[in-house]
Amino acid sequence: MITSGNTLFNALKDFPRKRITLEELNQICRDYELLAEQITELTDKGILVPVKRSKTNGNLKTPLYMRYTICIKQTIQISPEEIYSLHPRLSANGYLLRNRMQFDNNRAFLHRLSEWLTDCKDNDMMSRRERSFSIFGDEKVLDNHLRLLECMGISGDILRFYETPEQCFSDYIPVRKKQMTLLICENKDIWFNIRRLMYESGACSLFWTKLDGVIFGQGNDITGKEKFRSYARYLGADDISFLYCGDIDRAGFDIFLRLCKAAEELHVELFLPAYRKMLELSRNIQLPDSDDGRCFIPDMSEILPLFTSDEQKQITQILQDNKRLPQEILSYPILADNTR
Repeated sequence: MITSGNTLFNALKDFPRKRITLEELNQICRDYELLAEQITELTDKGILVPVKRSKTNGNLKTPLYMRYTICIKQTIQISPEEIYSLHPRLSANGYLLRNRMQFDNNRAFLHRLSEWLTDCKDNDMMSRRERSFSIFGDEKVLDNHLRLLECMGISGDILRFYETPEQCFSDYIPVRKKQMTLLICENKDIWFNIRRLMYESGACSLFWTKLDGVIFGQGNDITGKEKFRSYARYLGADDISFLYCGDIDRAGFDIFLRLCKAAEELHVELFLPAYRKMLELSRNIQLPDSDDGRCFIPDMSEILPLFTSDEQKQITQILQDNKRLPQEILSYPILADNTR
């Protein structure tokens, strides 16, 4: 059922073409937030289908595609029996019965999926694109129907597929365990040196903290949407404690805070012994200026209390002066002296 206030739907009934541009939709509804809301509703109902190759308009908060295909049909002709003829999982939550245009627009996809659910005895898990190819002979079909699958309540577990991590970070984990403590390093050198110590000498603790592996966070890359969350799922462990070590400067703490926000459920913590050692080693050193041109200091209200009063003053001074205390102060010899 389309919301009565959806002005786009009424206008699209009489639109002379099958394709419509975002600019034309915007002429019907001038308010961008309302436009996005109505387009989302019509997309969910299958009345507007995004033309993916048209790309989005670049709006970061609410991106909209530049062109859409209009699919307004007489859904009254689709009987419930047609939908009930599919595998029960596809009609279990009633979505297709309430949105029969989605059934009509995706008949071939739904019938093939129904056949697979009925006949398949394959219990092996595989990636989403591998599963898509095994069902449809096309690795991208499931990618193009993710919203529909979600609306029908069909999860990856039901179709026996997993999500390949959006980005596989460089890591070194000698033995995968159900319970692990992994250290994320902002920069490459310290990651490589800890990896080298673990590989060459079998080191399993740093600054008297047990570690099962080390991950290269690649600076800002780790804060990208879903990147680290999907990587963590890929590890397949029951319980992972993530520690983080980065530069002591505005950018370094900002990366940590954004990571914590992007993957809140992972409870990433600062690797305090490393930070304390960095502060200790820098007390008689003239630190370089930061190359971060942004005029802001990240919110340190939850970070500073983790340190002693002297360390808090030291960190605050570094941030106020926009200096940079890089991880590289923890050189290989220092790391070697503090690994076991």
